[in-house]
Amino acid sequence: MTRPAPARRRLLVLLAIAVLAAASCSDDDDGAVARDSTTSSTARRSTTTTTADPDEALEDEVEAAYIASSRAFIDAAAIPDPNFPALAATHTGPMFEQRHGVLLGLQADGRVIRYPPSSQYRIEVSDVEIDGDIAQLEVCVVDDGETVVASSGELVAHGLFTVQARAAMRRIDGTWRLAERLEDGEWEGIAGCAA
Repeated sequence: MTRPAPARRRLLVLLAIAVLAAASCSDDDDGAVARDSTTSSTARRSTTTTTADPDEALEDEVEAAYIASSRAFIDAAAIPDPNFPALAATHTGPMFEQRHGVLLGLQADGRVIRYPPSSQYRIEVSDVEIDGDIAQLEVCVVDDGETVVASSGELVAHGLFTVQARAAMRRIDGTWRLAERLEDGEWEGIAGCAA
């Protein structure tokens, strides 16, 4: 049976509250709010980049790292595997803890997250600002992930929605990792920042 969109929204609100509580209890400076949305395709910023400009090259590096963190979660959630090596390599702080917790929950429930063959999922990065080892991104995500019972293929939750968010990446040992993600808006279908 398919979970209606309001029930999914309540689940996401509860998840966000849990992440806020965890972030406020953490002595790490990476306080975060996160969704368990991920990435399978992307859209580039609408700026022209050249490798001659080191600032633009660094922005591209940060954007690629954000996309890699989303890909890591998608791959881990399709199994699901809370100890998926790419997750630790692309996440840090509360974002790692939140996504690790989501994967533990999926594993315990015998569920996976998958994307339909004609998925409309995409990420658009509209802005990247870098200050030392911290980068701030403005992102727009179109997500149509489906939660499925792994053993039977039963569809538990699905839908198409758009999320506008701010994300922070932290450079650790030369590698950019997703540290924070705060949702600014959500719309059903392809709307809002993606319209």
